[in-house]
Amino acid sequence: MLKFRTLASALVLATMANLPAFAQSFPNQPIRWVVPFPPGGGLDAVARMISPELQKTLGQTVIVENKAGGSGFIGTLTMTKAKPDGHTLMIQALGMSMNPAIYKNLPYDPLKEVQPVAMIASVPVVLAVGNHLKANNLKELIALAKSRPGEIKGAAFVTGSATVMFEMFKLQSGTDIHIINYRGVGPALAAVSSGESDFVIMDGGSIVSQIKNGRMRGIAVAADKRMAEIPDVPTTVEAGLPEYQIEFWYAAFTTGGTPLAIVERLNAEINKATATPDVAAKLVALGLEPKQISAADFTARHHKEMKDWADVVKRSGFTPLEAN
Repeated sequence: MLKFRTLASALVLATMANLPAFAQSFPNQPIRWVVPFPPGGGLDAVARMISPELQKTLGQTVIVENKAGGSGFIGTLTMTKAKPDGHTLMIQALGMSMNPAIYKNLPYDPLKEVQPVAMIASVPVVLAVGNHLKANNLKELIALAKSRPGEIKGAAFVTGSATVMFEMFKLQSGTDIHIINYRGVGPALAAVSSGESDFVIMDGGSIVSQIKNGRMRGIAVAADKRMAEIPDVPTTVEAGLPEYQIEFWYAAFTTGGTPLAIVERLNAEINKATATPDVAAKLVALGLEPKQISAADFTARHHKEMKDWADVVKRSGFTPLEAN
């Protein structure tokens, strides 16, 4: 880890040295760090742990603003309608790549008005079943679902992104799962623990503690590498569903049209922040793996994932939602 951080810091310094002078003089006013959800959630926690490091390196106050409501759209519009000068950032998760496919009338242009800046951290998605369900592994879950079409209940923690993760599972496993949408992570987990629903697909950071305390059984990590926190839970590659891999990421975005040099400056500073021992340790404590990649690489990935999720939605028959 130390060697990795040293290399990451060297990359940041090299990037900074090549930036134009006007980008190096950025910022000239406080930075708004928009969180499109209420205080207390994972996105809010990550924004608040990174902002002090950004303040140190940028030399300006970084103000975390919670702009909740409208399925995250109020916060997103706060960013997209801001002046494209890099002084307004937004933190979002994987749903940002899903939204163009999930909603049929987005109140913003996902390509022109949104500029990806940096991937902050990520965690694999995990599949877990309630203790009441007679399925000890992924193959048994799939076999049970095929033997009882439409009867096995999947608990989606939100209508939209979580629902589409289930739709992807149904496509790849050839099963007919009855998806029940809940109002948040807590209600979905409680439903599976109580037996009201049968299994859940959720980011590892939200579900690992439930698996470790025995409230449910982890049956697969949707990745090609096991999670250190639950080393006994096999990957979907090992469990026989290799194409089902979902990396749940947290990332920073800014207003579309922001000069590339400023985007790269922000990318360099955020990468530097996530590479510091203190921030890295805090991210790991949340079950997240710190990331440091270029703005160009993250932009390419974000745009590819938008196309991939659009394909999932199209093939699954999921009916796009009204943005509200």
